[in-house]
Amino acid sequence: MKKILILSITFLSLFGLTSCDKEEIQPYNDTDNIYFSRSIVPLYSNGPLIDSTGFSFGLDNAAITERIFPIAIRVQGKVSNVDRQIKLTVDPSSTAVLGTHFKFPENMVMRAGKEIDTIFLKVLRTPDMKTKDFTAVLNLEENEFFTTKMQSRVTNVLTGKTISFIRFKLSFNDKLSTPLGWITANFGVFTAKKFFLMCELMDLEPEMFNQAPGGTGLSIPDYQYYQNFMKRYLADQKASGNTIYEENGNEMFFP
Repeated sequence: MKKILILSITFLSLFGLTSCDKEEIQPYNDTDNIYFSRSIVPLYSNGPLIDSTGFSFGLDNAAITERIFPIAIRVQGKVSNVDRQIKLTVDPSSTAVLGTHFKFPENMVMRAGKEIDTIFLKVLRTPDMKTKDFTAVLNLEENEFFTTKMQSRVTNVLTGKTISFIRFKLSFNDKLSTPLGWITANFGVFTAKKFFLMCELMDLEPEMFNQAPGGTGLSIPDYQYYQNFMKRYLADQKASGNTIYEENGNEMFFP
């Protein structure tokens, strides 16, 4: 009886393995859906999934009049051996004006052989960005090549917050605010004149200060060097009869 039981178990196990071997993974046979990549795949490992982001021209040199902002798109479905047209429209909720504040190519395609591609949005630096925030809200639309069945999902059941796969919001302005990498203990109160003077004298890229302390060029020794350099510079200028003042008339100061 024991031998029969063992043989039965062995037979059933072999039968199960044979059945598994015969099962085939069904290929994807639905329509080809297009979506914004960062709503599904983070930009970096363990990064957030987003359907909106933003930036500011505030730390850019005055000579910079535009920025190219890449927006990744993906297709759920087949990779094609020909270029496929992408339909992108501007949502009515946008406060930025197409042609005035931003532009994108009239002819956009998912290139042949690509599962992921990029839309390059050109954001134009305009005077009104000094006082106003603008948003460009972009929608992926269905066309003869792509559907948009992937639309949104709830990311927080308590708040009901959703993330969209086919709608992307880019916010931008030209307002100068205290950057993330500015440490008051080393540099004192933030002012635009102080900040850009420091960058100019030491040939520092203003955008470098958009990162948190500890990043490239923002270690403790870096901060100490920048601070001491500016203190010496201001002292030398004052000794030569050229005291440096802030826009409000106060003498420029580094701790």
